[in-house]
Amino acid sequence: MDPQGERIARNEAAYRDVNEAIRAGRAEDKADARRPFVCECGQLGCNQLVELTLAEYEAVRARPRHFLMLAGHEIPGVEVVVERHDGYIVAEKIGEPAEVAEETDPRPAG
Repeated sequence: MDPQGERIARNEAAYRDVNEAIRAGRAEDKADARRPFVCECGQLGCNQLVELTLAEYEAVRARPRHFLMLAGHEIPGVEVVVERHDGYIVAEKIGEPAEVAEETDPRPAG
């Protein structure tokens, strides 16, 4: 695997883990309230926040290859934008980084 692609995929998976912890801590919040999640991009040092409802977050998490991020944070050759929303995009990992995304998915396949 391309070392840069693997590094990017693992970095994004780490941000996904942070967001899973955020979601778990807010499960009792009002369902339609927007709350901050960490941008799951592969850019080193990015710590920007993206606001979503729990339902929007769950829609992203429904697929292990999907990651939420700010527009312009996607990395060509590693991912493609599959959805655009007000305030964030959803990018899907492609190629070998997609395999890393699936292997590191914190949610069991069901």
